[in-house]
Amino acid sequence: MRYITLLLLVLIPAISSAENFLINSNKLFNFAEASYPEYFSPAGVTTTTLDGYLVRYYPNTGNYIGTKGEEVYVYGNVFNGLLRAGVISDYVELETDSDELLAQLFANGKSNLQVYGTGIVISILSDDLDGSRHQRFIIELKSKQTLLITHNIDLAPRIFALSQNDKIEFFGEYEWNNKGGVIHWTHHDPEGIHVNGWVLHNNVIYQ
Repeated sequence: MRYITLLLLVLIPAISSAENFLINSNKLFNFAEASYPEYFSPAGVTTTTLDGYLVRYYPNTGNYIGTKGEEVYVYGNVFNGLLRAGVISDYVELETDSDELLAQLFANGKSNLQVYGTGIVISILSDDLDGSRHQRFIIELKSKQTLLITHNIDLAPRIFALSQNDKIEFFGEYEWNNKGGVIHWTHHDPEGIHVNGWVLHNNVIYQ
């Protein structure tokens, strides 16, 4: 069957572990849409979560593509149901952790750059209710740099059941401060001007 070609791509060596699950999954999904539009269209559908998977569903073809950790799966009649299709690094080069970039931004006092990364929650703060409401918490990167996450809960859902020592992945805009920096714009832009951000917590996407 034609879908077998999906399994025969040349392996691209990974440059890091697939720790940035949503970033790397979206990169894979975009690759699949561009390379196999006959299976995965229309392009640019929203990534969602389903039973522990990060998933995109394509109504034009009735197919799914999803990841669970580093594993890649496709689902649909053309695939005879659920089919494991390898790991993310079989298809795309994995994004590296952004700790080094964030350290450079902090050291150089830079701001207004969209970044992604992963960290561990070390402190949960009260909501900021001045103007738009923001859920606030502090994370620590593997480099030990700390970041204040300010997540707009007027534009995006609150991250419920957030606890210390939880792991999160984020994509947002970095603003410098003398404590390591602040990450905001972790949400969609209703005006469609700013790049959409997000937070991934316990396999749920908040944006």
